[in-house]
Amino acid sequence: MWLRGIGWVRAMATSIYILIYVRDGWWIDLDGHADGPFASLESAMAEAVSRAAATSRQGGRSEVRVSGPGHENRMIYQSAERSILGRAVAEAQH
Repeated sequence: MWLRGIGWVRAMATSIYILIYVRDGWWIDLDGHADGPFASLESAMAEAVSRAAATSRQGGRSEVRVSGPGHENRMIYQSAERSILGRAVAEAQH
């Protein structure tokens, strides 16, 4: 999209890391690629949040959600709701 005073920018998607409980273990799924199993939900959560935070530090948006027994798609981490660029896009559209 074109932003006045900025030029062409590409809208960035949100990386959603989903913790799932499968085959007696916790896994991290991102875009259909799973990593695991992890020894516990806590260790899977720590790793997923670490990866999501790294995505955020590189300028991307990210979330971590838990989908398993007793965790109905609960969000446990979300990067900044809107980056500076996101706010600039919103302001330019109004």
